[in-house]
Amino acid sequence: MQTVIGLGKAGCNIADHLSQYPQYKIKKIDVGLKKTKTTFGLKHQGSPELYESTQLPKGINNFLEGVMSETLFITSCGAVSGASLKILQKIHTKTKIKVMYILPQRDDLVGEKLLQNRLLFNVFQEYARSNLLDRVFLIDNSRLSDIMGPVPIMKFWDSMNNLVATTYHMINVFQNTQPIMTTQTKRIDTARVSTFGLLDSENNSEKMFFSLDIPREKSYYYGVPKKQLEEDPNLMEVIRRNLKSNIEHDKMKTTYSVHSTDYNEIISYCEKSSTLIQQTAV
Repeated sequence: MQTVIGLGKAGCNIADHLSQYPQYKIKKIDVGLKKTKTTFGLKHQGSPELYESTQLPKGINNFLEGVMSETLFITSCGAVSGASLKILQKIHTKTKIKVMYILPQRDDLVGEKLLQNRLLFNVFQEYARSNLLDRVFLIDNSRLSDIMGPVPIMKFWDSMNNLVATTYHMINVFQNTQPIMTTQTKRIDTARVSTFGLLDSENNSEKMFFSLDIPREKSYYYGVPKKQLEEDPNLMEVIRRNLKSNIEHDKMKTTYSVHSTDYNEIISYCEKSSTLIQQTAV
């Protein structure tokens, strides 16, 4: 199991979607939440700097007790994200931490939100490269919007959060189940700046949730119906085509794993990792 800590609106909403799966122990922190076993409320502060400088409320230590050996911490750059580093300090000796950082759409990045995004975007990457975090996953809402296509306003954010949660979950499942076939080996330890996304295996198209510069490592995950595994003579050629045509440079390590599923069609995903600090467009 993993502990999932969602901070702020985006973090809490993605955590809510992950709560449908039994593999995750959910904890949510945001302004106005009641103090329960799974939720913790913070007082409203006027800026990220005030959240950073104000002492965390009494009871936060008890709330964060019992984190699993692995923790996924999810946040974006709203004002409450100013409490991110203090919260991570509370748990960093108890658990292996992965951070999922959500970059807002470009038009939403103005004023203090723009500055906070630049700060956290860089700090989380530096923490990962310094081994203070196991990994940082970068997720760009602008790319998610393009991947989803037209969605009614009332369903927009829910659809986006669900896309992130289900994709993360399925990759996590495949990474922790025995494959039918695989070329995967031990991860490159220095490649700790990551993202993930969807793979259209038939059309040989990657739909990544962040545009990662110079990835050092790429992994494909194929979930294939059992009947197709037994009867499809062309599947291996499809996988080989995906691998050969999507090599981005000669030093990139590319692997795959094939898993049997009960779904009616192939589902496939991609995860990329880089050793380099990524740059934002804003």
